[in-house]
Amino acid sequence: MARADVSVIMPAYRAGASIARAAHSALAQRGVAVELVVCADDEEDYGARLKALLPRRGALTLCRTPRPKSGPSRARNLALMHASAEIIACLDADDAFAPARLRRLLPLADAYGVATGATCEIAPGRDRRVAAPRCGADRLAIEDICELRMPFPPVFHRRTGLSWPELAFAEDVILNVDLFCACGAYPFVAEAKYHYHLGENTRSTSPDALRHARTGYLEILAMIAGRPWPAAVRRLVDRVFREDLARVERAIARGAGSASWRSIVRDAAQP
Repeated sequence: MARADVSVIMPAYRAGASIARAAHSALAQRGVAVELVVCADDEEDYGARLKALLPRRGALTLCRTPRPKSGPSRARNLALMHASAEIIACLDADDAFAPARLRRLLPLADAYGVATGATCEIAPGRDRRVAAPRCGADRLAIEDICELRMPFPPVFHRRTGLSWPELAFAEDVILNVDLFCACGAYPFVAEAKYHYHLGENTRSTSPDALRHARTGYLEILAMIAGRPWPAAVRRLVDRVFREDLARVERAIARGAGSASWRSIVRDAAQP
């Protein structure tokens, strides 16, 4: 295979039921040479599951964290070290790319340093929610990144020099804030969709989600002062995560340890 146009970074933890769907959505992207970099954060042999998808579709690179359950940030950053392309795309093992997502976003990521598309939340028994800039623009605002409480997985260029901060929760939000501040603009293409599948084994729906969220929020609040962000961005991030921390702590105090993070934080924050 010729040199990849994009390396798709995929951490994998207990992903046996979904990883083939995720990998297929990456390797089936048309008009783009894709390298899929899977970092196992457990003891599964994902290579055996994925090699059947490879003929004429792309390259597969496998790596593994030193210890299982090292966390998604460490797995992604290890995968980043093994990636060969200059453009990096993020894909979790239980999610999927819409067709042509990468072809639409790569030119923008090359020009601006970063780009993303709409996030479509898919959950059994719930209406599908789509996250996009609230003003309908072709740019993602810093307020959208912080206040929508939805992931916007980025496609970004290595020249940004950025990677995932090792946090217990919301590390994807902080990476996006870093990218926004580093690049000065965050292009958005509505049609370049990311399918965000919510199941029983995701961090935000797990029984210990509130505890992990509390730990992550405290870590973020402690690190804000040292981040190379404009003062207005620091104030915004501080406000949003203090609001979320307060909601989580009230829920924990009520004994809502197994309640959904979404119902406690995300849904409660919506107007």
